[in-house]
Amino acid sequence: MFRIFQRPAGLLSAVLIFPCGLYLYAQAPIVEEPNYTPTLTFDVATIRPTPPPDANFHVSVSSPPHSSRFEATNFPIKALLQIAYGFDAPVVGAPDWVASTFYDIKARSDDATDARLARLTDNEVRLEKRNAIRVLLAERLGLKTHLETRNTVIYNLVVDKGGVKMQVVPPPPPGADGEAPPPRPPLDIQAHGSQHGLEFVGSNTPMRGLTGALSSMVEAPVIDKTGLTGIYNYTLQFGREWSEHDPDSWPSIFTAVEEQLGLKLEAAHESVPNLVVDHITKPTEN
Repeated sequence: MFRIFQRPAGLLSAVLIFPCGLYLYAQAPIVEEPNYTPTLTFDVATIRPTPPPDANFHVSVSSPPHSSRFEATNFPIKALLQIAYGFDAPVVGAPDWVASTFYDIKARSDDATDARLARLTDNEVRLEKRNAIRVLLAERLGLKTHLETRNTVIYNLVVDKGGVKMQVVPPPPPGADGEAPPPRPPLDIQAHGSQHGLEFVGSNTPMRGLTGALSSMVEAPVIDKTGLTGIYNYTLQFGREWSEHDPDSWPSIFTAVEEQLGLKLEAAHESVPNLVVDHITKPTEN
């Protein structure tokens, strides 16, 4: 689940490159299934530019897990690309407007499609939604891409020498009389902007959700090398471009990860797939 956050007026668009698509793959990565071919497309889709941001600017995404509905408010196209192709492949070659122009997006299919999605596995639904968003990008923005392996800066996320400082979420208690325990509450990440920087508040977060959030902020792949398999609650406060001259600015994201989470981002260079944007145009509204 992704919740709304506000952005002070005049802040740079980089604030918003945030993993708003965590509902698609945060709790488990999408697994390619060679014998399964997704076919989902949206029957109805509107993409409308939003007014210039003001003090009440916010971004939100809603996409129920077993429904074709997808809605986003004040959404940059770069974030939509990351939802469609994942955060592990850096986006290169895209024009500046994909990060600096924002849109309201509403898309859905029909009731029969929703009934079909309800019968699929979680991974199959992720594959279907990813396909629908890719088709939308191709049809409405003329998107053409290719993957190209390049030597790229990545970050390995490891446990710092002082140990993990995040709060471990215990598993649900066993059910009464041998019944199955209740399911865990869903992942919930909130992001809040202030004059001091940006704050992430994560609840019921697996490491996949955390690396996705960090990847969007450092704009490079973040690889989980912690060995941690638990579910965590955490608060992460770090400075951004607009808070550089604030005497009370929060520390850099690298320092904050160490001091507040007990983890560390270690830079490395590896040959990894990059999503190269060959062609894209601003979307038509209808």
